Amino acid sequence: MNTLRISYYLALTGFFLQFVLLGIGSFDRPDIEINGIYDVFLGLLWTTIKGIPWLVLVPGLLMKSKNVLAWMSYICLVYFIIWMLSAFGAEHSNLATLGVVITLIQFLAAAYYTRLLKRQ
Repeated sequence: MNTLRISYYLALTGFFLQFVLLGIGSFDRPDIEINGIYDVFLGLLWTTIKGIPWLVLVPGLLMKSKNVLAWMSYICLVYFIIWMLSAFGAEHSNLATLGVVITLIQFLAAAYYTRLLKRQ
C-alpha cells in the first residue's frame, strides 16, 4: 500500500512539474522580449494551450482513477518526444533535458501505479 501511495504522489508531482516546465519554456527563449503585462498574459495563455492534454486529466487525478493514470502515461510519451527533440536538437536546452528526466519519472510512476492498482 505504501508503494501505491508513493507512485501516485510521484506521478502527481511530475504532473505539476510539467506545467512549471511548460511555463518556464514559454518565457525562456532568446527570441522573446517581455515588455509588459500583455506579454506575460500571452505567455500564460500559450502555456495553458500547451497544457490542455494535462488539464483534461485533473478530475480523474483527484479521484485517483487507474484509467486516468494509464492515460497519463500515454500522454507522457508525447511530451517525452517533444522534450527529447528539444534536448538533443540543434539548440541544446538544459530545460528540455530536465523535462526528459521528469517525464520519464512521471511515466514510470503512472504506469507502476496503474499496475499496482490492477493487482488489487
